[in-house]
Amino acid sequence: MQTLILVFLILFFTYPLLSQERSQFLFEKKSPEKGFTLSQAGIPDESEEEMDEDDISTTIGSKTGKDVRTKSSSKPKVPSSHNQWSKIEIPEMDPEKKKQMIKEGILSIQTHEERNNNNSVKQISRLLLTNPFPEVRTEAARSLGRIGKGVKSLHKAIDSDGYEVRQEAYKSIERIGSRSSMKYFVAGVKSSDFEIKSASYKGLGKTRSSIGRDIILKQGIQEPEPAIVSAALTGLGYFSRKEDLSIFYKFLTSEVTEHKIGAIQGLGYSKLTDTVDYLLKALEINPALEPEIIHAISQKKTLPATLILIKLMHSSKNENYQAMIQKELYKRKAFGRYAIVKTNTASLRKSSKANSGKIAVLANGEVALIRKVTEKLFKAKMNKEVIEDRYYLLQAYYGKDTTKKGIIEGWVFGPKIDIISINDPGRSKVVASKSKPTPSSSIPDESEEIFDEDSEDEKNFKSSDIKTPGKDTKVSDNTKSAEPEFYDEDEDE
Repeated sequence: MQTLILVFLILFFTYPLLSQERSQFLFEKKSPEKGFTLSQAGIPDESEEEMDEDDISTTIGSKTGKDVRTKSSSKPKVPSSHNQWSKIEIPEMDPEKKKQMIKEGILSIQTHEERNNNNSVKQISRLLLTNPFPEVRTEAARSLGRIGKGVKSLHKAIDSDGYEVRQEAYKSIERIGSRSSMKYFVAGVKSSDFEIKSASYKGLGKTRSSIGRDIILKQGIQEPEPAIVSAALTGLGYFSRKEDLSIFYKFLTSEVTEHKIGAIQGLGYSKLTDTVDYLLKALEINPALEPEIIHAISQKKTLPATLILIKLMHSSKNENYQAMIQKELYKRKAFGRYAIVKTNTASLRKSSKANSGKIAVLANGEVALIRKVTEKLFKAKMNKEVIEDRYYLLQAYYGKDTTKKGIIEGWVFGPKIDIISINDPGRSKVVASKSKPTPSSSIPDESEEIFDEDSEDEKNFKSSDIKTPGKDTKVSDNTKSAEPEFYDEDEDE
């Protein structure tokens, strides 16, 4: 009896608990959304067999009942109809506004280029790499080439931009000629773009690397396109190798105009002493290429080159070529007085005397720089007439050596030369004078550096009579006495 009562009491108190657990279990089976799944309860669910990998990844949970989501847990919503796709529309810019923005960008580049400081390079480089308009980026690339800076930005533009911008960037790195651009030049000679290929051959020359020279010799001058060969010859000139002179001569005598122009440009950039002689011979053979030859000689910033330019300006009948030379003379600030030999020949003498020893003989049309003028006047008999004039101390180049080593100095009697003055255009214009300066104006101002050269007529002259200028050859300076000296006859006459 007591046993039955005990069983009854146990059932009475435990039944509500069993009912609560059963109800909770049934509720969770119907509602698994809150992160707790049937699999966690130990009861298999038939729907698991039909789940794909993405669904499985969303239901992997820990024993704590928390969700663990992976990268693939968020599936894109696929539109049920094509009408649900939204079209991206880019608004068209007003043409006038676009034109104005391009104008402002180019104006900004010009302003920074005029300032030409570190900040200018940064700002132009920024416009090159970020401006939305190719016209502005092209001008920025061109500007950096003129400034000669911003190589890294130009390299980035070549790597990331297209067409005109890449072309101008290549031209600019060629203009700068840095060895850091070597890999771009090597790649550029393989390009199908003419502008890039041409700039690359010139750039290889400016790097003066042995690799670049090998590429020019083995590939550049063998190109089928004459204009590309011309660019390769221009690049070859920068190496200034004597063994390359035969190559230049070969192309100077070519029947292809582009080949001749390339050889002329290459000789212009070469620093070899006898390249000017090659250029003057090329002018005799090809007078139609005078502007190219003038430009090539202009690349040489020596006194002999200046004298040759003045000679060409004096002898040329083309006003345009004369203007070209005049502009170059202004650029190199070749201001001063120059002598042009007007007789058949004129002797440079050791001192300001008609019977003084000869240093050299200048031919008709040769140009020299006037260094000094004697204070005293001299009389000499020329062509059966007694002429009174001064002696001029001149500097000229002699022979084929157009470097400083080839410059000679000597005195010439005034009647044998014409004098031209090249003055600073900011002060006065270029004046050509056929008459000699008056005694008062012929004495050079000590505050100005003046270079003079002159010559005398020679009839029976032998080159063996002249000694090569050296340490023992001295030019006397007879500029102290103001009393005139008299000679019965000029020795040259």
